[in-house]
Formats: sequence, C-alpha cells, structure tokens
Amino acid sequence: MTKIAFIGFGEAAQAIAGGLAGRNAAELNAYDLRFADPLASAGLREKAAKCGVEPLDDISGIAAANVVLSLVVGSAARAVAVSAAPHLSEGAIFIDLNSVGPETKALAAKEIATGKGNFVEGAIMARVPPYAEKVPILVAGERAGEAAERLNAIGMNLEAVGATPGQASSLKMIRSVMIKGVEALLIEALSSAERAGVTERILDSVQETLPGLDWRQVADYYLSRTFEHGARRVTEMTEAAETIESLGLDASMSRAACKTIAAAHAAMTDQGLAVADGYRGFVPVMARRMAKDL
Repeated sequence: MTKIAFIGFGEAAQAIAGGLAGRNAAELNAYDLRFADPLASAGLREKAAKCGVEPLDDISGIAAANVVLSLVVGSAARAVAVSAAPHLSEGAIFIDLNSVGPETKALAAKEIATGKGNFVEGAIMARVPPYAEKVPILVAGERAGEAAERLNAIGMNLEAVGATPGQASSLKMIRSVMIKGVEALLIEALSSAERAGVTERILDSVQETLPGLDWRQVADYYLSRTFEHGARRVTEMTEAAETIESLGLDASMSRAACKTIAAAHAAMTDQGLAVADGYRGFVPVMARRMAKDL
C-alpha cells in the first residue's frame, strides 16, 4: 500500500486527496499548521475526514509515509523541506509540488538531502480542483520515474521529464509567462476599454481577430483567477521572472505582469465582488480604482 502524507492541506491537497479517497491502494494523512489552530481546526478536520485523510498534529507523523507531497505557499517551500527532512523514512520520496522556480527547488533538494529521504520536484500544470487526482503533474529527479509509476498506479497523472531537479519547474515557470501574460494584457486592455466606453466593442474585435476562443469566457476565467488568487499568482510570476533572469535574459514582461496583476487584485479586494460576477463585474471596478496603478 502506498502511504501518502500531504504537507499543507489547502485547495490543491484537498482535491487530490478527495480523488484518491476510498482506494484500497492508498492510505492518506496530512500535516497542516492550521490543525493546531482552534479557530481553523474544526472546519479543516471536517474536510480531511470527508477526503479520508487522517490529520497529523505534528510533522513527525510523516515518518510513516512512502511518499510526501509538499503543497504549501511558495514562500514556505524551503522551510517545509527543512522541517520535513529529519522525519522522512529511509527511501521515502519527498515531492515538492509548490509553484516556485528551479533555484528554490534546488535549495529544497539540498535540505531533503540532509535526511534519509529522496527529493523529486514537481510542477502542477493545470488548476487542480476540476481534475482532482488526475491533474497533470510533471516531475523531475533521480527517482521521478519511480514516483510517477507508483502514483499513477493509484490513479494520479504524473509524467517524468528528467533526472535533474528544476527541469519540471523551469517548464512551468516559462509557461507562466504566457499564461499570466495574457491575464495581464486582459486587465490592462479591458480597464482601458472601460474608461473609453468601448469594452464590448473591444471584445468583439478580438473575437474576430482570434476566433478560436470565446474571449468573453476567457475574460471571465482570467479575471476571476486574478480576483481569487491574485497574490499567489504574483508570487508565481515573480518566480518566473527570476527563472528567466537566471538564464541571462531580461524579464521585463514578467515583471510588468506582476505589477499589473497585483494592482488588479488589490483593486478588486473588499469591493463586495464574487467569482460569479465575471468580467462585467470586475472590469468597472478595475477601471475605477486602477487609474493611477496601471
């Protein structure tokens, strides 16, 4: 049986665990700092129970796991590796699935190397909840192939892309330049169009020029992501910029996208908006509140 321990039990971990729940081939537990918080603990423990996950009150509980999946905010990735390393059992595979660049992954790998575990880095290549355990994940490291084979056998969707930590995250970070770049362009273009009174005409024009997508749906999707996860997306784009700069190239577009997404997220915060409002709800707020930020 594959024993999996999640470190961090947020949206992504809950979706993956929920998809794996009930399979006889997997035993699931999770460590999250919030389990120790009386205010946050009850709701989180209830979600864990629904996912068939046993909460761990101390990180030392990961010692029983064959595979440990780190799913925390990017800024905590290295610190989690430091905390986990002494508790990993001989031969256990620690998979860092956090949205950070290859340099941060390399630092985490060094920390895991101080213990008995083995480091594999991973890059989640799509939003997790719609796919749950089937979300596409790229992995790299000496035991990446073994990790992919083991987790795919219980229903996950991993692809080994190399033996060197950093290869998977490089792919994701560079891809983010395109994905978050489109998001930043929509923010700037639609905010400007709103102030000029031509929002719908702009979308009609883009639809004619690039007919392969429904651009109103695209706007709904990207701006909802800015609204819901803007801070996290800025962190990821900062990592993407650092990845590009580590390759000796200029990251001016990525840095600009960071600034634009951050300004839009701040503009939409505490305005009584909801994901369901779509671009028709988000764009007027951005146009009104971002005039000095864009």
